Amino acid sequence: MGVKCKEVIFNPKAPLYFIVSGGTLSITPQYKDNIIVSLAMPENHFIAVGDTLRIKGEPYKVNIIDKIEENDVITYHLKTAERTKSAIFILPMLSGTKNLFLYDTHLLNAFIGVEDIEDHLVLLYRWSSDPLFAKFDLALKKFPTFVKSFDTDPSHIVYVFSIPDAHIKNFMLFKEGKYSKLDDEYKLKILDFHNMSADSALSKILFKSYERKEELEKKLDAELPEDSELLSIINLENEILNLNYYL
Repeated sequence: MGVKCKEVIFNPKAPLYFIVSGGTLSITPQYKDNIIVSLAMPENHFIAVGDTLRIKGEPYKVNIIDKIEENDVITYHLKTAERTKSAIFILPMLSGTKNLFLYDTHLLNAFIGVEDIEDHLVLLYRWSSDPLFAKFDLALKKFPTFVKSFDTDPSHIVYVFSIPDAHIKNFMLFKEGKYSKLDDEYKLKILDFHNMSADSALSKILFKSYERKEELEKKLDAELPEDSELLSIINLENEILNLNYYL
């Protein structure tokens, strides 16, 4: 069940975004430089980039608005952010699985720094009063690389970990955008963590698939050098936690 507004339905989909569906023909997107910056809703309501809405009691900061059209059905995905590269490539250094880290239910994102803390794994979570989250909190604090945690507001908590010694080299390669140079054992660990197969896009990035290279060349309309990585280097602005952006 979602929150209804004159046949328009708001449904949380993941920690980072919620979906607006239903009577979306009554919604008018407003653009700036071909990017949606606000939605004109029924009854003269507006949702704009920068707003924070409570969906089923949880706060969602809206920084991205995507219009999705499939089979003549329009929905809007209102997001706080996209998944960081740190969440994909660095989080598996702590071992475990996506489920263990509540990846799809409570984790907003992973980063490699926050404020004056650099070259650490930083996790931003939605806090929960569920007793299971209290057990999860205790489990994280028992990790040998755990450094500290702190509340950002009543709804969110941050955990900071040092990079495991065994992965310092992989960490530096990640920062340089050399994904295919990560050691093979860790590549397999990344795929296992995200439950990705050898045919997945992630695998094709890690193992430099010729098929992905051809796809990128077609998309970019350019020929890539043979030693090119098949994913862009990280943008530190996205990979360092900016609390003002997320909260």
